[in-house]
Amino acid sequence: MSTLPIVTISRQSGSQGREAGRLLADQLGVPYYDYEILSRAARESGLSPSLFEQAETSAAELLDRLEQGLPAQNTPINVALFQAQSKIIRKMAAEGPCVIVGRCADTVLREFPNVVNVYIYASEAKRIENTARKKRVNSKMAALFIRQIDHSRSAYHSFFSHHAWGDMSAYDLCVCTDKLTPEETATVIKSYLFAKSGE
Repeated sequence: MSTLPIVTISRQSGSQGREAGRLLADQLGVPYYDYEILSRAARESGLSPSLFEQAETSAAELLDRLEQGLPAQNTPINVALFQAQSKIIRKMAAEGPCVIVGRCADTVLREFPNVVNVYIYASEAKRIENTARKKRVNSKMAALFIRQIDHSRSAYHSFFSHHAWGDMSAYDLCVCTDKLTPEETATVIKSYLFAKSGE
């Protein structure tokens, strides 16, 4: 593949998208960015890392208030966090091919050339199974966890993005992981990248 792309991965909680993204980066031999985005944004902005970690939850609470007709709270800090994070994502993309998981990267990089946006999803039953095993909790707790996380991600994306989170028409490739391991998911994405490049 002559020119490797920048790959952004959006994923449902429990779909093993993060694991697949890390493996894809290994297969392509490019950097993998996830939590590193938060730590770099915190260092360069001077803001507390904990603020970035709470950004999705804050966006969900803000969107809930707006939907209820209540006044927004902490909007300036939410926007400042997004802008600081977006600045780091653009810097990472400018450095060359990479895999970026989450953080609204598909929206942040919409003007960048050679970006492939991937959405990873799975059935609720499979996501509950994966989460229960990973978190070592029962199915009821796992179901509650994935619903809360997905609500936060959806709200964050809806607040800052140009399209709805999970709108499959907005992505270049959507992969259901019900019958795939993270390794197989990474291979599917890699095969798509090579097919797209014509090699």
